[in-house]
Amino acid sequence: DGQVNVDPDNRNQVSPHQTLLPPLPQCWWASADLQQELYHHLAAYVPRIFLGRGEGNSREEQKEELACQLLLLAPLEWLLLGEDPASGLALLQENNCPSALCGHVFKVGEPTYSCRECAADPTCVLCMQCFLESAHRQHRYRMTTSGGGGFCDCGDTEAWKNAPWCQKHARVDGHTEELPPDLITRAYRVFFIILKYAVDLLTWEQEDQLPAGLEPPYRADTYFCVVFNDEVHTYEQVIYTLQKAVSCSHKEALSFATAVDREGRKSVRFGDFQFCEQAKSVIVVNSASLIQRNKSRQSKPLRVQVMHSSVVAHQCFALKTLKWLGQIIKYSDGLRRILCQLPRARNIYHQLLMNSVLMDLKFKKIFAIQFAKNYRSLQTDFLEDDHERVVSVTSLSVQLFTVPTVGRMLMVEENLMTTIIRTFVDHLRHRDVHGRFQFDRYTAQQAFKFGRVQSLIGDLKYVLISAPSEWSDSLRVKFLEGFDAVLDLLTCMQGMDPVVRQVGQHIEMEPEWEAAFTLQMKLTHIISMIQDWCSTDERVLIQAYRKCLSALTQCHGGLLDGEPPVSLSMAGHCVETFRYQVSQDKVSIHLPVCRLLAGLHVLLSRTEVASRFPEQLPLVGVLPLRCLVLCAQVHAGMWRRNGFSLINQIYYYHNVKCRMEMFDKDIIMLQAGASMMDPNHFLMMVLSRFELFHIFSSDFVQQNTLIEEMLHLIIMVIGERYVAGVGQVEPLEEVRREIIHQLSIRPMAHSELVKALPENGNKETGLERVIDSVALFKSPGVTGRGLYELRPESFKHFNLYFHHYSRADHSFAVSDLSRDPAVALPPPLPPPLCPLFGSLVNLLQCDVLLAVESAVLQWAMEPGGGGWTESMLQRVSQQGKAPTSSGSILALLETLQNAPHLEVHKDMITWILKVKRTSSASSIPVSPGEKEKAERKRKAEMARLRREKIMAQMSEMQKNFINENKEMFHCYMCNHSQVSLIFVSSSFPSLELTCASQVCVGPRRVGGSERRQQVICILCQEEQEVTGVGQAMVLAAFVQRSTVLSRNRHCSLLTPTLSVATSCTPAAGRARSLCSSRYFEAVQLKEQRRQQRLRGHNSYDVENGEFLCPLCECLSNTVIPLLPHTPLPDHSCCLLSADHLSLEAWLKKTSQQVESSPFSISICEMIITFSMSVYKVGLKTNPNEQDHRVPVLSWSTCAYTIQSIERLLMDEDKPLFGSLPCRQDDCLSALTRFSSACWASVPLRTVHAHLSRLLTVLLPDPPVENAPCILHVDMFHLLVYAVLSYNSLHSTEPSGPSVDSSHVHLLHLITVAHMVQILLTSVTGETAAAFLVYRVPSLSLTPSVWLSVLPDVSSGWQLLHRLKVGLLPFLRAAALFFHYLNSSVPPTDLMGECSSAGVSSGRCSAATSVCPPTCETRCLCRYRWCHHPALKHTLQGGGDFIRFPRESNRLIDLPEDYSVLINQASSFTCPRSGGDKSRAPTLCLVCGAMLCSQSYCCQVEFFPSMNCHLTVVEGFEGSSSPSPVWGIPWQTDPSRLY
Repeated sequence: DGQVNVDPDNRNQVSPHQTLLPPLPQCWWASADLQQELYHHLAAYVPRIFLGRGEGNSREEQKEELACQLLLLAPLEWLLLGEDPASGLALLQENNCPSALCGHVFKVGEPTYSCRECAADPTCVLCMQCFLESAHRQHRYRMTTSGGGGFCDCGDTEAWKNAPWCQKHARVDGHTEELPPDLITRAYRVFFIILKYAVDLLTWEQEDQLPAGLEPPYRADTYFCVVFNDEVHTYEQVIYTLQKAVSCSHKEALSFATAVDREGRKSVRFGDFQFCEQAKSVIVVNSASLIQRNKSRQSKPLRVQVMHSSVVAHQCFALKTLKWLGQIIKYSDGLRRILCQLPRARNIYHQLLMNSVLMDLKFKKIFAIQFAKNYRSLQTDFLEDDHERVVSVTSLSVQLFTVPTVGRMLMVEENLMTTIIRTFVDHLRHRDVHGRFQFDRYTAQQAFKFGRVQSLIGDLKYVLISAPSEWSDSLRVKFLEGFDAVLDLLTCMQGMDPVVRQVGQHIEMEPEWEAAFTLQMKLTHIISMIQDWCSTDERVLIQAYRKCLSALTQCHGGLLDGEPPVSLSMAGHCVETFRYQVSQDKVSIHLPVCRLLAGLHVLLSRTEVASRFPEQLPLVGVLPLRCLVLCAQVHAGMWRRNGFSLINQIYYYHNVKCRMEMFDKDIIMLQAGASMMDPNHFLMMVLSRFELFHIFSSDFVQQNTLIEEMLHLIIMVIGERYVAGVGQVEPLEEVRREIIHQLSIRPMAHSELVKALPENGNKETGLERVIDSVALFKSPGVTGRGLYELRPESFKHFNLYFHHYSRADHSFAVSDLSRDPAVALPPPLPPPLCPLFGSLVNLLQCDVLLAVESAVLQWAMEPGGGGWTESMLQRVSQQGKAPTSSGSILALLETLQNAPHLEVHKDMITWILKVKRTSSASSIPVSPGEKEKAERKRKAEMARLRREKIMAQMSEMQKNFINENKEMFHCYMCNHSQVSLIFVSSSFPSLELTCASQVCVGPRRVGGSERRQQVICILCQEEQEVTGVGQAMVLAAFVQRSTVLSRNRHCSLLTPTLSVATSCTPAAGRARSLCSSRYFEAVQLKEQRRQQRLRGHNSYDVENGEFLCPLCECLSNTVIPLLPHTPLPDHSCCLLSADHLSLEAWLKKTSQQVESSPFSISICEMIITFSMSVYKVGLKTNPNEQDHRVPVLSWSTCAYTIQSIERLLMDEDKPLFGSLPCRQDDCLSALTRFSSACWASVPLRTVHAHLSRLLTVLLPDPPVENAPCILHVDMFHLLVYAVLSYNSLHSTEPSGPSVDSSHVHLLHLITVAHMVQILLTSVTGETAAAFLVYRVPSLSLTPSVWLSVLPDVSSGWQLLHRLKVGLLPFLRAAALFFHYLNSSVPPTDLMGECSSAGVSSGRCSAATSVCPPTCETRCLCRYRWCHHPALKHTLQGGGDFIRFPRESNRLIDLPEDYSVLINQASSFTCPRSGGDKSRAPTLCLVCGAMLCSQSYCCQVEFFPSMNCHLTVVEGFEGSSSPSPVWGIPWQTDPSRLY
């Protein structure tokens, strides 16, 4: 041990003064075979260090790590550096010149940023640190989360058009790191040996032998039973199998399964060979039986091997050596370059390659060439494997192929494009007799393999993601070879999954269709990118067009049935076509070759070279017509018996994800065919495919819809010109038109618009470039999101027959426009056609179209005829607006103009005729004055007609409303006159309703309590008045346990810490009690009838009494009875305060009792129902009507709900009155009035006993044992309890003391007590003791006394301010309470600002001036409160108490930049996963802790770590019950905090 001194010239002689190497490295360098010596050392120590028996024991694992570092890795570092690693590595890091590339490897879920202006393609991304220090932060950018495996492209000049470096990685040219020659020599030898060792061991397949040179000196008979991850078996299957095989507990099996999933393998048994072999056989048998039982996608069992302990030990160390290499090369860029020049555990290999080879463009190209040469074998191995792609070497394709120079080099030198496509096609072997792909007979295993083979399409996308600006001859040749391979692929897709119309009976089994559309969606951007490549070179475009046309001709010949052509004649024209009927023959929606030709034809139109192939297009140009006819027949209901598979195909055919390369290209292909055919022949073929040629002998029921679809198709073929190459438009004009028509449906948010627009290969929609020119942005309102609305000037571009509209979209767009569609929605002027498509306009004047239009107009002239529809007439009129309509069409329109049965369409027909006459008379000269005069006359006439029409509609609506509501109108007028008389006769000048005199408590209170309350039952729709007699009306509500205001969870209800209490959340439904009971019984019965296996997850638990409100579908579990308003006091007897009892007299008369109940049986039953609901939820026990705590829980619910609402309004800076939604306002009103009447459900002596105990807190005499200290009582709860319990004494006794006067006295006493409470909690420690001993007995609690014991208060004004601030929440809550209890109306000037809400609370205590207590009473009370035995002990630190105003419980503050939160989650490592990344990080919004949730690794027994953490945070550690509610009072789900 220690160091060995050697002579550098003679290694066999030791010098006592020179220190170079420790003994082992010195011997290794002296040896002739360095690898043999190193292997001999590893063979001796590796099996002894990595025993594998310390797994799960952190102490043993630490010893293992320490031994590995000292005995294995430290000698390697000495061997590499030739000196002490501590100083050598520090010197390397000091002289290091890092690469300009950032190279930060992304974790799963880590945020990535891509500049939408400067990135070469969407795969070019920056890490968060580089993005924040780059110029791209001020650009348009996209933030996404990484799937893991990629690295930051900062510093890559090919990845960015501008600003390739951030400030941190600013490039310094001409300065590279130079390593010493001896270090370079040592690095080459050590790196080679270590890499060879790691590769040999990690690819070693023998279970009982080791490579040559690594045999241990002593071979022990010890083996490991190792289970490997196959990404197929579930956690439950692995846990069950391991429990059976190795007889372990569920917790141990869970740990094993987690390690297998995380690390790829795990040893589950250690011992001799027979012992491990027995476990292996049990695992294989049990896992195979589970596969067969569950019918899983693969039939193979778990992969298990019995491996010798030395083999396992060396493989573990091989992984550590790769990690060690990755750490060493970070110290020096020179070492990284050395490692790159050397030649070859999944994730470890991946990380090593990312940190070494891929950081240098030179070595990246070398690696890419080898990658391309072995591409087919690599992909074959990946497809036969079952591990995720992120840990496969094939995932490195994105790092290689997306570099433009590398991708094109591989295309030319290695023919990469062809290789990728051929590899993909070879793995899709299932074909039909015609050579087309066949997916309908895929097994589950084949479907799983198909999902993996789709990754090859992504590699092709990476190669084509950047089109070249310059072409070489070799690039043209190789690209066209790849294009041939693409055509072979598309030929296999042409006509796949054909369907035949079912006749007679419904299809028995739905055919497979998803796989074909998945392949189509994957290839959508590939086809677009191929067209982009072709558009950059005319020679390539022409050759590609020829090849595609030839391939399509071959496919078309195979699809024909071989029958002789048929001849069609109409309107004097004749054409021959082959016999084909969509309703009888096979038809496929997949025509990719035809659609690729359509895209190339548009590109040729821009270059004007498509005229070289005009003779072949008419033959194949009508192939897409089959798909369009199929869609029309499906809409007509002719394919109902084919099931949902066909409906789904039609949906995706028009969906934004597929329509760009399906529906849109079919329209373009029809336009190309129509432009090169005789228009009459084209329309006759359209009529033939729609099976409308013999229209007069067919059934009109289905034919009407087909005629509408056919006419709509003609409109689309003629009018859709917004594709560059079809019409003379700019590229962004198509996006602008799409946005206009989407916003014509309804205003949309930005995210909705993005989803409604098609994306290109770079995931761009072009939305930001044109949105400001066509729409206005409305800031977020109540809905919480901003919306774009169409500008008024953009309405003129609206097309009623926009080709991307579904039927629902069309209806919404028309209904949202308030004007008459026939007049206000004329077709916009289309852009001019390109020369190649210029002959499309001839369709409008061909004889066949005129014959069709004449036939439809002739049918419309028959009032009772069923051969036409309004939609059909509108479509014909749309075509009739063309300036080339014949005279017969105009004559028919003039006849229809005056037809009585077409009054609805009169304006539209008139407008068409006017346009026609204007166009025909445009050649006649008209003077400007006459023209202007006629225009003014026309506008005035139109305005007059519109006014008359509107006034007539309004008059008719008024008459209908009065007639329908005649009785209600008469009753309202009578009641209004009576109420006015009563108000006038009972008003007093001294009680004028002003803000100064209006109060809500006491004998002088005023309000609208005499108004009648009429409620309509939402279930039976019957109206009923809310009274104290008759059947009860109820309000649905949800009662829950809440801790939103709690400061200590272990105290009683009345304490100021506000522990767990019940809170009430309202719903909108109000109904009669009988109807509500029947509704809940129906819900229960429905749930019982459902079979258990068919029950889905419901948001409510019927067995626990939960249901959904029938009106608003809010979660509810009880109903609150609606009670009448509190009657107003007799103001004629309340003018003088002398008529009321003083406080002293009132205290002597609190023992009177009244034994009667003023409510009906129905209302009493509902009061008991709600009381029991609160009791059950609050105490978590079964209902017990005899329990004396029943009224207390009801009062507590009322007080706690009011306090929660008041705190919420204060925190949100909202007014106390007028800011609550109607639903919450109704709930508080009903809850308060219920609480004042809940004494009717219990014996009055119980309520009186509660009142007596409550008064012991306030009254000085007589003294009561165990009375609570004033600091241990929440004064608002005490106020609510006292007021509501006191109502039971004199609610029906007219001769007793005034209840309103009692409310005033109680409010005054409790307010004074709260003031003392505020002052006492401001005094602590020794000051409190001195204050209580020397000041309180004198009863002289003057401001000077308080100033002497409050060192931070220097004046009486500060003392007054402290009292006001502490008292304000109490007064605000009291104002809410008495407002709802007495049904008073707050003054209008107190409903605007939050600050004035405190003034309104002052109005609540203003009533105390009616009967002010004497000084003696105040002093006695204060003396009694301050002499409580527990007060001094509490103030001196012997107990917890709350300072006022009470602080609100708040969630943590989240960062302004959302990416910071994402980055925090991605950098979180699971504490139980050995440093591995957490797959489900979770942030606790209560304390800010990051947790691992929804993962097996962090479960505590059977509860996830998230639930256990929430239990500890909330103060209920050890409880397995559901956690109390945090957050706002109506939040019911604790998981929302995560």
